[in-house]
Amino acid sequence: MSIQTHVQSTLGQRLQPLFDAGFFRPLARPSAPVYVDCGLRLVEAAMESGQLDRTEARALVREVIEQHPDVILEDDEGGFASDPQQKATQFFNKLLESQWITERRVSLSEQTILIAPQLRLLLGTLSDLAENRPEELKDFGVGLRSLCKDILADQAFDPSGMDGEGMRAQVKDLLERSERSLNQMHAMETLIGEHESAQRQSASARETLKRFLDDFHAGEHMLCYDALRESGVLPRIERARAVLQELAADPFVKERLGEGIARHAGIDSEEAYVRAEDWLLRLETRLASIPRIARQIDARMAEFSNLSAARYRYQTEMRGLKPEQVKAYCDRVARDSAGKKFSDLAHEPGMEFRTVNSEVLFGRNALAPVRARRLPVDLKVNTRTAEADVFSAQDSIRRQTLHSLTPQRAGRFISRYLPSRGDRFSTEELHLPTEDELLDFLAVLTFDRAPVRRSTKVVKWKVSSPRQGGCSAPERIPMDTVGDMTIERLSIERLT
Repeated sequence: MSIQTHVQSTLGQRLQPLFDAGFFRPLARPSAPVYVDCGLRLVEAAMESGQLDRTEARALVREVIEQHPDVILEDDEGGFASDPQQKATQFFNKLLESQWITERRVSLSEQTILIAPQLRLLLGTLSDLAENRPEELKDFGVGLRSLCKDILADQAFDPSGMDGEGMRAQVKDLLERSERSLNQMHAMETLIGEHESAQRQSASARETLKRFLDDFHAGEHMLCYDALRESGVLPRIERARAVLQELAADPFVKERLGEGIARHAGIDSEEAYVRAEDWLLRLETRLASIPRIARQIDARMAEFSNLSAARYRYQTEMRGLKPEQVKAYCDRVARDSAGKKFSDLAHEPGMEFRTVNSEVLFGRNALAPVRARRLPVDLKVNTRTAEADVFSAQDSIRRQTLHSLTPQRAGRFISRYLPSRGDRFSTEELHLPTEDELLDFLAVLTFDRAPVRRSTKVVKWKVSSPRQGGCSAPERIPMDTVGDMTIERLSIERLT
């Protein structure tokens, strides 16, 4: 007794005849757009009959080639020919060679062109890849709820109440719908990724906020996301998975499903039984993938929100408005002065260039001067250092650090005397009892901004004196005593 084992061929093995015939070779050539458009025009012209006259087909190929003047054809495609008709004939022969179309002789004087059925499938797949149809996400929630409803329905997979063909059709329909739901979720991930890429290229803070608050949350992917979160689909998916796991363990269900598969595919019962197990397992696996992809989408949504917040903070706090103004000014100058020379601009009103006079050198004077070699320096360090010298150096560094004027000192002074924005005071009411506070005051006069402690914000202030108001007579300028010093009266105002 011999047992024959049927090994199902892989996808690559089933496509091997098409590979050998060069069916996909046109898509790998630089002229692939011309091939695709020619195939599409021929399919549209053939309509339902799938055939058209040979002369008409060649005319359509010529029209498509003329619509792609930027595409350079290779010699075997007619690139060597200057005559458009000869070029179209050569390209038409390449379509025949790749078996996208075949010739059928009707009579001695009449030939028709048949469209390969595989070409229609290929063009349909290419159309799906080229088109971005976010409107299909609108029925995502409805389709997923309907899928779970059909699985959870009473006696949905009752082997005693269904024949094999009916169960096969039902499971195959569920597989196709589950695959469509997964494709919609992957499309939602793609849309979020597109928003992320666009957000990284935002030119201003206003554009960042508009994309985050308006464009992103008004997109079609949000309908899919809300349907997944608000309609209670995820708990239904878990219950549907439990039902499918029970079905995968029920031999009667697999036997009835195998009967339908065997009758439809023309295979034996043993192979059909194995394929029935694979179908049920594949359906359960696809449903299990939906919650996992939902968690990935949650992470992508959070990443986009963090990216938008970081981008907005960079554009407002860290980069500021001045670089944008300088860039706009430089762009305006470059645009108004395009094509001009500096010698021409010198004659424009208000364009007096203060450039350094240049001198042109000739002969040996134009050569680079010989660099003077530095004398050797003794870099040896005396390793024997007295303990007193170490203490002296440490004390010197400590005093230097203690008495240095830094923005941190100025920020500490402003936070103590001007706690709020808009506060101001003058040296008339200033009393500094210690040397440390006096150094803080001098730091305020040295700098005009300082970082806030334990924060990324920056505090700014402005120092003004009566001289700025037009008072130039020394006897009219009021004087104040600050510590041991007598200074002109100053007014300090906190700006931020």
